[in-house]
Amino acid sequence: MKYLFLFSVLLISSCVNAPKIIADKGAVYGMISADVHPAFKKKMLNNSNSFSGYSEAGVEGGNNQDKMIDYSQLNELYVGLVLPDYRPQQHQLVAYREKMSLRSLALSIGDELYIHNKSATVQNFFVSEIGGEGFQSFSALEVGQSAHFTVKLAGNLELLSEENDQLKTILFSKKNMRTKKLSSGQTYQFENLKPGLYRLIFWYWRLGKIEQTISIKSQENLRIDKTLTVDSVMRAN
Repeated sequence: MKYLFLFSVLLISSCVNAPKIIADKGAVYGMISADVHPAFKKKMLNNSNSFSGYSEAGVEGGNNQDKMIDYSQLNELYVGLVLPDYRPQQHQLVAYREKMSLRSLALSIGDELYIHNKSATVQNFFVSEIGGEGFQSFSALEVGQSAHFTVKLAGNLELLSEENDQLKTILFSKKNMRTKKLSSGQTYQFENLKPGLYRLIFWYWRLGKIEQTISIKSQENLRIDKTLTVDSVMRAN
């Protein structure tokens, strides 16, 4: 069973397609995934009764059974690239009665949040800096209406509602960062890049981020695969 698991990982990794070569430009591509702590994973592989998820009790409170996570099924992993000629992006969110459509979102300062209110009441959303004093309020959003809001803060943030504390989205914001939202095991590409140094960022809201400087060269594809785990994020920061 252990060797079958390792073979599956290697097989998926080998299927990453490189971008097309473009004259005088370069690209970065690869795979992003999330996994349990290596020590816990080793214990699972050596245990015939092991399972693919593990408890995250204590992260948000509650009992162990409610916090079991299958890291292979995560679908809110983000890869970001800081660009010198960045153009703002738009990100869509829906406010339901008991939750937001996304639990997390990586974006850039100046990006727009396009929020649609499908809850039962008027919502007054605001963005607050986690562990800091940064604060940005938005105008009231009526039931059934949508509106654009521009993010002006950087760092670790929360999108919150004054009326309903269940409507919350964790935000990570960095200037000039173009982002891609992926599931664990999916691939990413940033193409048509001018040669030079760039900041590449991998982020998952439960674990944190890994940030590194990369060198893009003309007519070359740079492959970087990254697995987000508790220990890999701690080593990077």
